[in-house]
Amino acid sequence: MLISQLVSLLLLGSISSALANPLRSPQDARGRAQASFMLADETDDLPSSSPEGDKVNVTLYVMSRCPDARLCESVFQDVLKTKGIIDKVNLELGFIASLNHSEPLGVSCKHGQLECLGNAHELCLHAHLPLSTFYATLACMNYQDFPGDIGKVELTRRCAETNKVDWWDSGLGQCIEGKHNGTSTETDMGEGKTRTEKGKGWKKLIAKEGHRRLLSSIKTTQEAGITTSCTIEIASSVVQGGKRVCVVDAGVWKGCDDGHAASDFVRVIEKEWEQLQPKSD
Repeated sequence: MLISQLVSLLLLGSISSALANPLRSPQDARGRAQASFMLADETDDLPSSSPEGDKVNVTLYVMSRCPDARLCESVFQDVLKTKGIIDKVNLELGFIASLNHSEPLGVSCKHGQLECLGNAHELCLHAHLPLSTFYATLACMNYQDFPGDIGKVELTRRCAETNKVDWWDSGLGQCIEGKHNGTSTETDMGEGKTRTEKGKGWKKLIAKEGHRRLLSSIKTTQEAGITTSCTIEIASSVVQGGKRVCVVDAGVWKGCDDGHAASDFVRVIEKEWEQLQPKSD
């Protein structure tokens, strides 16, 4: 008799639960899916798919230890955070410096040889990391006490690893330090000195890949005739001349016909991207 009563109670409990929680409607299911999408939209570690069609070419001509470069990079950080924009741009870096065979790295930089190393480091980051991870690492390097240790391996590696990048598996270590031998090309060039003997040349300061990328970037920038950091160039199929240019020099924005706020750059990129997409018949 006791067992029979227990079974009855269990059955009644199940029925009550079912009545209290009826099957959800398709509208409720869509609501849950929408909530999940909104949550996923706020996470940085989920993969994103690129839209169809070509991307808008954007180039930031900068110097790694230049305050104006930090300013325009900060604005573009907000641009890339705008929903959908990061998948619509092909962002490149162009570094401003001069070829000079008398310098350890073979180049002269406005803010010293440590800046030349910072330029090379950022080129390695750009080459080996997804755009979102690259920019997060760059923002870390630009944070506080600027220019601080930009150009030193310790800072570059710390910022990369803060963004969950494996220094060696990503290719960064090889690009910046060379072979994985447990040592580091530590530098202290704030006063023109290094912990390695200066006469031994660039191989003691930067790996072959990083040095090659540095020279190539400087040559490309010189060929483009760009001399001011920071110069933002957006390729255009809309305006005459085929590009939109905006410059910030000594903290002053110049020649920015379309505006220089993050929202202005977003608007321009959206317009240019629309023009690049295949037109339906």
